[in-house]
Amino acid sequence: MRINKFKYFTFTYFDCSLEKIEDIVLKKWGDCKKYKITYTPFKFDLYESSPLKGGAHFEKIYFFAPKSCDGKCVMFSNYSDGLSSLVYQITYSLKIKAYSFRICTDDFPDAINAFGYIENGTERRTVYAMKDPKWKFYCQGEVQPFEDEKLYRARTIKQKLNKDILIAYCVKLGFDIRDDDFWESKQSILLERLSW
Repeated sequence: MRINKFKYFTFTYFDCSLEKIEDIVLKKWGDCKKYKITYTPFKFDLYESSPLKGGAHFEKIYFFAPKSCDGKCVMFSNYSDGLSSLVYQITYSLKIKAYSFRICTDDFPDAINAFGYIENGTERRTVYAMKDPKWKFYCQGEVQPFEDEKLYRARTIKQKLNKDILIAYCVKLGFDIRDDDFWESKQSILLERLSW
């Protein structure tokens, strides 16, 4: 599994085609000299094992059409929050839904495992288990059909929502992130900020 190279990673799965996302990217950043848009195959080259914390670095974002999911688009960025504000903007503009995931290994120092369901720019569901500095579990919104609520009753907080559970949720949603074909792109756009 390609995702095993990461201690922590984030991605968002949009329920729309890459072409629709491309329209937004071109309208918002196409004429901006602070950004560069490149059509290139998706690669796991934005960071080594986890994205940098904070926002003091230039954003880099891949938007790609997974080989294993026709008509869908994935966003993979170099920001530790997965550029969540952009996800809200895109879902609002296109009137679509998206699933954002933050997935880490058990030994990651600032552990967080989370998913969010966003529709039309509105948060519909958020669930996370994080260490800050003690383990905390949080959930809000209507439980989704792919969730297994009984897992949230585990005694150990970090077992309520972990990497394996989030991978299983992805599979139930119809995209198997364990499959390398998911991370192979038919088409891909790399958006990079060049200057402040």
